[in-house]
Amino acid sequence: MIDPAIVWQNSIDINFLVNSGIINFNLQLKLLFLDLNLKMKNYFYLLTLLTFGFVYAQDNNEPELWITYEYTPKAGMNQKFEAAIAEKTTLFNTAENAAYTAVLMTGAEAENGRYERIMPRRTNDWYSKSLSTEESNFWQKNVVKYIQSGKGPYVWQRIKSLSINFEEARPTKYFRSFTRVLKNGNNEDFWRYLKRHSEVLRKARPDVQEAIFVMSSGGNTNTVRILTAFNDPNEREGQRKEGIVVDMYEEMYGEGSWEDDFQKYNECLVEWTRPTYDFMMLPELSTKL
Repeated sequence: MIDPAIVWQNSIDINFLVNSGIINFNLQLKLLFLDLNLKMKNYFYLLTLLTFGFVYAQDNNEPELWITYEYTPKAGMNQKFEAAIAEKTTLFNTAENAAYTAVLMTGAEAENGRYERIMPRRTNDWYSKSLSTEESNFWQKNVVKYIQSGKGPYVWQRIKSLSINFEEARPTKYFRSFTRVLKNGNNEDFWRYLKRHSEVLRKARPDVQEAIFVMSSGGNTNTVRILTAFNDPNEREGQRKEGIVVDMYEEMYGEGSWEDDFQKYNECLVEWTRPTYDFMMLPELSTKL
């Protein structure tokens, strides 16, 4: 966490505070006026903040955090690793401390087994909490010995206003993960496209389960992760209800709008960071729904 005293005593890095999702929208504006003195070059940034108000204003008041870890078991230890995780989950991860486990299905890392451990819907209190001694001891004694490497925790803030059918936990078999890294600077076009796309999906594919996350801590805070949960690989975005997404996009926002918006969206991204992976949920290694 950031000490407010340090923020006020030092030159304020607005980009860092905004991108990390730590400050709320009103404070963003106050800091902007204080630090930048409203010089002409800063009107551009103010406009960007105002544009992104829909993303951060409500979400930052009561942020919903998702904590993720990545684990690769030692060679030949996958079954023992899974058994240990299953036992740990049964003993310690009840509904109020839920944890879910998924295994990577695609990409080079999937060959040897790579698992993702997900702790959903936490609050800022997570930063001040720690595992109980019993839970920590169980992990160290029964799980760690099977792990070759681990990464995390990564802390993600779910952007509620852009997420669809993600307010409550639902049983699901798979999810697809898109990771995108934003360039520094004005990313208004990126967020505008995601906002419009979510509005289109709500009409064209109302059964879709999609969530947008921004990394808050643990890595590059310009990182955005888009998850789509599904049960049928042939219908990753849910059943079509009212036509094709692109057609509806242009019907709602004008002819040629999809191609123009999607191009501008792509121009906001770092070219080499566009990984897409599929995961399979492991219910026996997860909190029961």
